[in-house]
Amino acid sequence: MERLALYEKFMILDWRQQLGNLASTLATISTQVNEPTQDRLTDLLLREAALMSEWCVKNVPEPFHLELASIQRECLAWKRRFPIEEARSLLSLSTRHQSERILQLTRLLDSQDLLQAHL
Repeated sequence: MERLALYEKFMILDWRQQLGNLASTLATISTQVNEPTQDRLTDLLLREAALMSEWCVKNVPEPFHLELASIQRECLAWKRRFPIEEARSLLSLSTRHQSERILQLTRLLDSQDLLQAHL
C-alpha cells in the first residue's frame, strides 16, 4: 500500500486500533519471515511496522513511547540487514513477542489469552 494512503487510513483510527494494527503487522512478520518466498512481503511489513510505530506516537499515552521507539529502531535495523538466513527464527520470535507485548499493554490481550494461544 502506498505510504500516504496507509497514513490516511491509519490516522483515522483511535490509538488502541492503531496499536492493534501495529501488533497485527508484527504478528504477520513473525509468520512470513520463515518463508523465503515471502521476503519481499517481509521487507515491506518491516517498513510498515516502523512507520506505524512513528505515526501513532502522538496519539498513544506517554508510557508507550519508549516501547514504540524500540520497536521502530529494531524494525529498521532488521530491514537494513534482511534477509539473514540464520536469523529468520530470531526475527520471528522477536516480532511475535513485540506483537503480544503491545496487545497486553493495550489490554487487547490478557495473560490468560496469551497462555491459551501457546497451548
